[in-house]
Amino acid sequence: MNTYAFLLGTHPIISLAELLSFLANQKIAYGEYHWLGTILIIDIKKQPEDIAHLQNELGGIVKIFFIKERFRGKIFQLEKILTPEVMLKEFFAQRKAKINFGISVYADPEPSYAELNWLKNFAHNIKRRLKDEHSIRYVEDRGWSLSSVQVERNRLIDTGAEVALIRDQDHYYIGKTLTVQDYRAYSQRDWDKPSPDAKSGMLPPKLAQMIINLSRPQKTANIYDPFCGSGIVLQEALLLGLKIYGSDISPEAIKGTIKNLEWFIKIKRIPKMSLPTRIKEADATTVRWPSINKPETVVVTEPYLGPPLRAPLFSHQAKGLIKDLSHLYLGFFENLRRNFKSIRRIGIVLPVIKTRDGLQYLNILDDISKLGYSRRVILPERVTKKDPGISPRGGFLYSRPDQFVLREIFVFEKK
Repeated sequence: MNTYAFLLGTHPIISLAELLSFLANQKIAYGEYHWLGTILIIDIKKQPEDIAHLQNELGGIVKIFFIKERFRGKIFQLEKILTPEVMLKEFFAQRKAKINFGISVYADPEPSYAELNWLKNFAHNIKRRLKDEHSIRYVEDRGWSLSSVQVERNRLIDTGAEVALIRDQDHYYIGKTLTVQDYRAYSQRDWDKPSPDAKSGMLPPKLAQMIINLSRPQKTANIYDPFCGSGIVLQEALLLGLKIYGSDISPEAIKGTIKNLEWFIKIKRIPKMSLPTRIKEADATTVRWPSINKPETVVVTEPYLGPPLRAPLFSHQAKGLIKDLSHLYLGFFENLRRNFKSIRRIGIVLPVIKTRDGLQYLNILDDISKLGYSRRVILPERVTKKDPGISPRGGFLYSRPDQFVLREIFVFEKK
């Protein structure tokens, strides 16, 4: 097995769960792993070129590193390990044209300013010792690590290297960046679609991809979104090579979804399909669709989360909203049991309302269990215990600081 490191996204616990679910669902063998907050170190039975291909299928992974060496001690020992000759031979992608390189450090707690200054001097020394024979540039940042945008814009992977130093207590891992998240592609899918739908909420494409990966077993062929909104879940499913089906009670949403998917199919050069036969107007609490009622169909959806909020509600205000939303969600699960008996896996977002007295949840998990669906445990308790990204009920929490409606993500399985 080879050792790799994955830089996790803004919600590390969800990124971790997505990655481990993806590896298991794709039957990619992996061994021991060490979770270091924003970094996962893991042994995987794959070559670097195969691992690099995973980047575009994982919404929660920012960078992937191939670990070349591990040493015990202080950062100053790099001087003996990463000599200019080693950098030239083991790290730089090519040696004839201009070489661009950078160094990023991932450690908690962060190293001292003295160590930071030493590291910058070390990098400049590498540059000085190689510049007589090579055109070389050192790309640096004021902080400890380069962003994926900096790595991409400076073409470090193509023309040189980003060297990653990852500290685990008294050990350092030395890695070479294989890939970074394609920020341009995600931005295009998020903001350039022709028919956005602010009313039903703006599900980020990265999060849609993560929920799909959390939810789908290996034999998944179809993704069905019964609250398809503007079609974000469906476009991400298409990108993952899955067949798509969607419905929504709003005729405007159906028109917008078809328009967005036509645009997406065109820009991604996906084979054309008859969208009107796959996207239809229907109420999620009564819809029937016998042709997709199969074990290989997985439901992935973000239903209506309630109206946009500009401030925390008072508890009595939230009570009525939660009652209405609970009725909608339970109606969906009741219909799922009634008309989609063969579907066994559901990935779903539940709203969490921020009030002046704290967070209020939809108290429907027991009712969902009585309908025959149990919460799927993705990560062991030793990992999730006391993590702020896990709700008291075991769901994954996703939010931004300025939001007053949080997302609580669950994967349910038919008992």
